[in-house]
Amino acid sequence: MAKLKLKFDSATIDRIKKVSQAGGYSSPEEFLIHVVERELDSLDPDQGESEEEIRRKMQGLGYIE
Repeated sequence: MAKLKLKFDSATIDRIKKVSQAGGYSSPEEFLIHVVERELDSLDPDQGESEEEIRRKMQGLGYIE
């Protein structure tokens, strides 16, 4: 399994820990993987969407301007 390292500020880490625990996840990492996988499923170019369609969705979600 490949690894990707991310850095969060301490306030965000605290929020991630609280939400993951409240949601019943076994770890903050499990919660983050679930969130990222869910978002990727909605923005998957392998499902026939063009890059432009994905870009519009990301803009609508507030990820990019």
